[in-house]
Amino acid sequence: MPLYKYRCSNCGYEFTILHSMNEKPDITCELCGGKAEKMIGKVGISFKGSGFYLTDSKKGNSNSPLKDNKNETSNEKVTN
Repeated sequence: MPLYKYRCSNCGYEFTILHSMNEKPDITCELCGGKAEKMIGKVGISFKGSGFYLTDSKKGNSNSPLKDNKNETSNEKVTN
């Protein structure tokens, strides 16, 4: 079951309650007994695996076409 954060509309006290997603409880403040409203907050995201960071693209196959093109262009001489 998920945790939900609530804020009292009377005194501003914030607290957390565990209840089902389908449940629509009538939550009251733990301190003053006023009506509490569900808060909308940020969701934590965790990126796992490869391909999410700039340094991940530098690992791997040394025969990468991008790497070969860089070496060829840096060794060429420009003549006019």
